Amino acid sequence: MVTAKHEGPIKIIRDNPEVVAQLLKTAFGIDVSDAATIRSTSESCTQPAPAAYVADNVVEICEAGSTEPTIGVIAETQLAKDPDKHGSWPVYLTSLHAKLLCPCYLLVICPSRSVAEWAREAIQIGHPGFNLVPYVVGPGMEPLVTTPDQAAQRPEMTVLAALANTIPTDKESLEITHAALATISNEDEENGRLYTDLVMGVLSKGARKILEGYVKAGAAGYKFKSEPFRRSHAEGQAEGEAKSVLKVLEARGLSVSDDVRERVLACTDPEQLDQWLVRAVTAERADQLFG
Repeated sequence: MVTAKHEGPIKIIRDNPEVVAQLLKTAFGIDVSDAATIRSTSESCTQPAPAAYVADNVVEICEAGSTEPTIGVIAETQLAKDPDKHGSWPVYLTSLHAKLLCPCYLLVICPSRSVAEWAREAIQIGHPGFNLVPYVVGPGMEPLVTTPDQAAQRPEMTVLAALANTIPTDKESLEITHAALATISNEDEENGRLYTDLVMGVLSKGARKILEGYVKAGAAGYKFKSEPFRRSHAEGQAEGEAKSVLKVLEARGLSVSDDVRERVLACTDPEQLDQWLVRAVTAERADQLFG
């Protein structure tokens, strides 16, 4: 099933394909010219047929003023071990190479340590010297970003690193993630909201609380400037509490009408929601929430 956890890294790469060049250079020592033209392209180009062979992302890099790709990259998000990928990943890569006739790389983003270790294993093709070892971004690799200033210079790559669990979630390290998110939000409020939600979604409750504190107060010289972003974040918290009210009612076996559900979900007042949550524990009918 496609989830936000899977789609988050894909969207970042699709919207910011230069992140792939940064990852190749920073994590794997593959030099890419700063002047290169970098573009996302059709994921289906990896295999004309059958349609089942479609990669998550395909990025083409054109260096030295060339209009034709000089580097091709397949970028995949992998959340679980999947032996079938040992068949499809080589197909993606060799099909892209056949199309572009230039060096091509497989980049796999694995937030889970066990999946990252599995993905780093060589895929044995059988032909001598023809084994595929994916480049894996995930736990177990050296940190890609180590300071807030570095994060502000490459904010999208930092967010990708956070989603891949390569940045620790202690208080000091979360300043790095915060600096990237604040930089993105101050340049593009909509992306800032989206990327912050993606990161919040993969953090533990304790780490989320630390990052929320940075979002509200700022840290390491970086601060969210957008008041609408803060309101949106508060609305997101209210929505979560509203759903909790409904869950308590349903867990107690009470019938919840559409009118009650709509009124609860429409509420954005934290104090009111707190009152309803308390009443939900003892109410004999769902509509008794409202007094």
